[in-house]
Amino acid sequence: PGQLRTMLLRDPNPQVALTALLANNLSDQEVEQAAASRAVAEEVLQAIAKKREWISRYNVAKILVQNPRTPLPVSLKLVNRMSVRDLREIGRDKNVADAVRSTALRLYRIKQQ
Repeated sequence: PGQLRTMLLRDPNPQVALTALLANNLSDQEVEQAAASRAVAEEVLQAIAKKREWISRYNVAKILVQNPRTPLPVSLKLVNRMSVRDLREIGRDKNVADAVRSTALRLYRIKQQ
């Protein structure tokens, strides 16, 4: 069942992927895998970010920020929650959007003081 769910989450049709995401009791690991995947639709990443139960987990938030497919408004909202060490790491990551990277560096400098 796990492999089938993973395939459905990566379906090019966002409706199929969203149904697979929201209709099942996904394990923490499956949510993290979906959040990290560059093959999932942006709608899936937004849905993960909207679900309080998942986004309250630091690791899920961090993975979403680091995923270049995560919509910019979602990433920018979540980057404020990152630790100093993770802000430095995100600030150096060439795969994330420029706005996320610059925000991470700015917050890193502020929190470092």
